[in-house]
Amino acid sequence: MAHCPPELLDDLADLFAELRTWPGVVEKRPAVFYLHRQPFLHFHLVQGGRRRGDIKGRDGWREHDLPRPLPATRRRAFLRELRTHYSFFTSVGVASRARLTTASAAVKTQKSRS
Repeated sequence: MAHCPPELLDDLADLFAELRTWPGVVEKRPAVFYLHRQPFLHFHLVQGGRRRGDIKGRDGWREHDLPRPLPATRRRAFLRELRTHYSFFTSVGVASRARLTTASAAVKTQKSRS
């Protein structure tokens, strides 16, 4: 699935500016954010020209449909979701994050084999 071109994310510029100020967050490529060297947020262009934001959660990636332009209420909800996941990952620490990610992947693999 293709990543969303940055020019289709221009209405999120203020959100990206805020993300760049959060400790531990690095923008590796335009609109591709990492938190402590782990993928945290990126965007896809999906069927029908819609865009989707994927936020790394405790149990894997959380998908969010993001219409263009993004209405203020959806923007606030998306930012609230980002803050929630950011707080979780920064509170559990790097070693714990790695264990959670590995454990989550193992559970998913086990479920897919069932």
